[in-house]
Amino acid sequence: MYSYMRFLMFTTVLMLVTGCASGVLTVIPRSGGSLVPATFEQGTGECRVSLTLPTGESMKGRLTWIPPGGSMSVALLTTQNNMASGTAMSSGNTGMYIGSLVGENSTTMRIELLCNTWTMNCVGVGQTSSGIVYDIQK
Repeated sequence: MYSYMRFLMFTTVLMLVTGCASGVLTVIPRSGGSLVPATFEQGTGECRVSLTLPTGESMKGRLTWIPPGGSMSVALLTTQNNMASGTAMSSGNTGMYIGSLVGENSTTMRIELLCNTWTMNCVGVGQTSSGIVYDIQK
């Protein structure tokens, strides 16, 4: 039983760390306008993102995965003739990706994505060094 729990916890952590699969991001200027072409690639504990701003500037960077915090609970139950103990860990279900992209013309974009750790669907925001805000979905 204990080894099964360790395996399950290891598998869950591994899935969270490598949870970013390759694909397309939906990046939309908050002020309106066209969809910004953007892609991401899987990494261990990170996503590498590439996008092209409406100005034509290409940007690349890395978003680092920040897993949800967890807390360990330990309980000891005693009855008249028996004693039992148990442990549990609550990891929550929300983690985030955070990082910056840098463009070929030195424009930067700070990105923060809040993610559901079970579905790995994410929503968030990116803001360029010139102040333009983008809504982002993964």
